[in-house]
Amino acid sequence: MISQRNIFLKHLAQTSKEPILIEPDRAKGVHIYDIDNKKYLDLISGIGVSSVGHRHPKVVKAITDQLDKYMHVMVYGEFIQSPQTQFAEKLCSLLPQKLDNVFLVGSGSEAIEGAMKLAKKHTGRTKFLSLENCYHGNTQSVMSLMSDDERKMGYGPYHQEVEYMRYSELEDLGKIDENTAAVIIETVMGEAGCKVHSSEYLQKLRETCTQNGTLLILDEVQCGVGRTG
Repeated sequence: MISQRNIFLKHLAQTSKEPILIEPDRAKGVHIYDIDNKKYLDLISGIGVSSVGHRHPKVVKAITDQLDKYMHVMVYGEFIQSPQTQFAEKLCSLLPQKLDNVFLVGSGSEAIEGAMKLAKKHTGRTKFLSLENCYHGNTQSVMSLMSDDERKMGYGPYHQEVEYMRYSELEDLGKIDENTAAVIIETVMGEAGCKVHSSEYLQKLRETCTQNGTLLILDEVQCGVGRTG
């Protein structure tokens, strides 16, 4: 009988040249157990999806209760679905008063795509600034924000009006001008090596964007929901 490993390598597109190839059998808390019962400490947490651990009883109950009612019925923003409306209300209650509307999407790439579209529509501008060695996703427009030529090789042409700034470099804030629709940054850089910006830099960035009528978009897919502790 052909193994699951062979089927995986033959029929599933891999995202790296050397996939991890762990074959999970079950998971609980912070551990994953493979088909040979080998235990792994899960430091990835489903890339942030399982922030409270695997099979947390409250999460399992919420999922089970929802399955007993209905599964997927319609995309966001069409049907009035209680889990979505309750979540949106709770999230807005924790945010500044002006942030009173939630756009729910299925991935970080989709969130950044939506943010770029909103920035262009709101400002009427088309120039974007991001940081060298940043990571915001793998869709076409989002890849234009990233400076890594190897990652982007073969997928161009990209959004032409993108410039890059160096990590936490105050001098580079001079690139922000009246033509800039938005600056998009990770508050904690992930693929660049878990770099954390100083408060001085973030405050100066906020001030410079405000002075130029430029939107500031914070990508917190990797550090949101308390993931940094």
